[in-house]
Amino acid sequence: AASDPYPLATCPVTGKKLGSMGEPVVKTYDGREVRFCCGGCIKKFEKDLAASLTAVDAKIIADQGPLYPLTTSVVSGKKLPEKAHEFVHGNRLVRVADEKEKAEFVKEPAKFLKALDAAVVTAQGQDYVLTQCPVSDEKYGGDMGDPIDLVVGGRLVRVCCKDCTDEVEKTPAKFVELVDAARKKAAEAKAGEGKADQPKEKK
Repeated sequence: AASDPYPLATCPVTGKKLGSMGEPVVKTYDGREVRFCCGGCIKKFEKDLAASLTAVDAKIIADQGPLYPLTTSVVSGKKLPEKAHEFVHGNRLVRVADEKEKAEFVKEPAKFLKALDAAVVTAQGQDYVLTQCPVSDEKYGGDMGDPIDLVVGGRLVRVCCKDCTDEVEKTPAKFVELVDAARKKAAEAKAGEGKADQPKEKK
């Protein structure tokens, strides 16, 4: 796809949760998807389109930054500088060394996004917390065959079949939130176990 589905849970104009006012309205700008809570928000968003998209970029960078899977440039493979050059392409955060590497990325985005997706699957697949498909609740494997790995909003979302892939693309933010919540719960449980293992201090 030219663009990842819009990964944020809220309307970029009102800040309201998508779906709270009925089916979100989807618009595409230069191949990039943006979702709104209602049709009335589109005109406001487009009044200063460049500024509106820049604001969306900032939210995406803040959201996807903590989970970014690479310490090297997806273009050159070289170690990223302390202050990497960050930008959003098709609703995905990308980090490269400089503007020259960004220009290289833009020439072949599909190639580099494929490499970035593979890095996400490798990084998050090792400790993936869900044991069943978040769409169908079917356990992975068995009659459904091998699960399908999707990358949505910089997150690995593992589904059991192609039909479930379509469902994730319809409401991506829902599954981003679901995976985030499961990861947070697992981390809290692990932290709790660590505290339980610590010897109690003598009075």
